[in-house]
Amino acid sequence: MRVLKIIGFSLVCAALLFLFAMIEDLMKYLFSLGALYIGIQFFKRNEERGPRIAFVLTTILFYFIYTVFYAVYLAATGQGIPA
Repeated sequence: MRVLKIIGFSLVCAALLFLFAMIEDLMKYLFSLGALYIGIQFFKRNEERGPRIAFVLTTILFYFIYTVFYAVYLAATGQGIPA
């Protein structure tokens, strides 16, 4: 159950960070605050060091996975990858 909680929090946090990186509007900062809020909630619920490290590492991993899939999607649709 603990692993599913870590993966769930990481997926949501990575998605918010991905949206923060992709959006060019002022609204992007709401996604950053959302990711910060999710991180704070996770750290409040888990006092041990192991789950916290796992959360950070899996969030980074999922962020890169989202970015790669988005780049593949843009290349497949012929839209080109933004700079």
